[in-house]
Amino acid sequence: MLQQRRFRDLTVDDVMQEAGLPRTVFYRHFAGLSDVVLGLLDDLMNRVLAEYDVGDRNDRGVLRRQLALVVQTFREHGRLLLAFEEAAHHDDDVERAYRAWVEQTVELTAQLLQRGVREGHTPPLPAREVARALAAMNARYLLELVARDPTFDVDSALEALWTVWSRTTWP
Repeated sequence: MLQQRRFRDLTVDDVMQEAGLPRTVFYRHFAGLSDVVLGLLDDLMNRVLAEYDVGDRNDRGVLRRQLALVVQTFREHGRLLLAFEEAAHHDDDVERAYRAWVEQTVELTAQLLQRGVREGHTPPLPAREVARALAAMNARYLLELVARDPTFDVDSALEALWTVWSRTTWP
């Protein structure tokens, strides 16, 4: 249903009508729609992390493959990620999960930047803050693309992010 509508426009009644089940069944499994989003997001993040390339960080191709994975994830699951971001504004549990997701992204990025500095291909920089800025840029940019057009051009989005990331981390 998130492929057709925004999270803020969904109701439990809509979901259960689509499932062909009574509303009471929903509440046997979930406290609310936010719980559904959290469960879906957890599944998605586990799949993405399983594909995360931990190869030689001194290879520019690794960074490009990681960015391609992020862009493709937003292309395929952007409406879910948009729902997650929207739900974070209305539900404390989702907001905590959203913040944890952001922090995990920042941590992985900071590790990548710190390794680049140690290996000499990235100039000295405040890794955690640059990581926070890059992660925020990725999320905001990709969520904006999804909100405007869920079928956005993956190649153009990847090229835009690659330009910023490669010039920041491989000058």
